[in-house]
Amino acid sequence: MCEYCLPLYSSAKAHDSKVCPVKAAMYCNICQVNGHSTAKCPEKDAWHYRKPRYIEQLIPPSILSHYKIDSLTKIQSEVKEHPKYIHGDPVIEIPSDSDGKNIRAFLSSNNLPCSSVKENKRTLESFAKHVGTSVEYTEATATVKRRLGSKSKKPQTPV
Repeated sequence: MCEYCLPLYSSAKAHDSKVCPVKAAMYCNICQVNGHSTAKCPEKDAWHYRKPRYIEQLIPPSILSHYKIDSLTKIQSEVKEHPKYIHGDPVIEIPSDSDGKNIRAFLSSNNLPCSSVKENKRTLESFAKHVGTSVEYTEATATVKRRLGSKSKKPQTPV
């Protein structure tokens, strides 16, 4: 077990920190390194004072590639003030369900081990604390319930 896994769970297999799934799941957008989350980055000043130089830096990369935008348009205004951080504290939102499928899906998408519902919840909350976020269990909407429910078979038409 390495220093990244130790706070999360005690029954993990012994491994080197170079191949740790928890370290791989934590990526910092400020430093561009794995090992800590953006919320726990020691370089908070660098995050606050980053300023875009081009308008295209404000557009998500998926939209830039979809519309094949490859130009760089300089931002003309000389704004000296930085906007306040309006997003609030980072939160992991999990739709609540009785059998823990949503928690298990989150854990597996972040390469974290899954076991019982109670242990999965404890692992999720430990992971959130480890990366500097909190977990919020929301009520499942009708859309989420429909997606998580059993697949309904479409009526087959005779050929």
